Amino acid sequence: MAIAQEPQWLNKFIAGLLGLLGIPLVVQGIVMASHASTDMTGTILIIVGLLLSFGAWRLWPASTSKKILNSNGQEPPSSSTESFPLLLTGMSVIMTIIWSMGFTTGDDDLLGAWAIISPVYLICLGHNFSLHDGMVKKLVPFSASHALACLIWVVFWIIYGHPWGWSGEQFSEIIWLSILPPIILTIWNEFFVESSDIQPLRRVGIVASLPFCVTGFVGLIFFIPTLILLSLARLFFYNRYERKNES
Repeated sequence: MAIAQEPQWLNKFIAGLLGLLGIPLVVQGIVMASHASTDMTGTILIIVGLLLSFGAWRLWPASTSKKILNSNGQEPPSSSTESFPLLLTGMSVIMTIIWSMGFTTGDDDLLGAWAIISPVYLICLGHNFSLHDGMVKKLVPFSASHALACLIWVVFWIIYGHPWGWSGEQFSEIIWLSILPPIILTIWNEFFVESSDIQPLRRVGIVASLPFCVTGFVGLIFFIPTLILLSLARLFFYNRYERKNES
């Protein structure tokens, strides 16, 4: 076994700097784009912030530890050394906040901003789930979290009726109830499950589910196609990897 000495601190520093610049620019751009007087400036800030965030995603190392090579010079997959996806986490939180604010206030500009940045979140999600190991182990808590949130929405709908009759407090209440499943699953994963290589993979799946949880069963319109695309992407890269090994 040989250890590939790859200095990663510089990539991490640059990626972190780009992420710290990109995400605030996106948020500030969204705020400015909601005002007619500064909408063009806001759009430019959003584009620049997304480009910086994309650069951070590309530069962030896939592993926080030294890579180990086998006798054939290939890297064996190791899910336990995979670094926590900071960009995916950031985009997940931003998507959750923007949807929650737009849903509770009825602000179409915020919901429009949510639609604009959603492709970035989906790219981060696809990159992490499809190109890293443990996709199934991430998908299980990812799907379970959203399924529990949908169940909460169904019960809430049965109790209070159609959303057209909800009060402002009820809109806020359903949002807070929607994030209970990822919170409960996180507590269960961190404190009631024996530490293993699967634990960080579950953590990623739970965090990534936040934007879908707050959308409830309305999010099924996006959730089901996302699962299909993730599965197809994983199958494509897996087959390409197998063909490369055979050749």
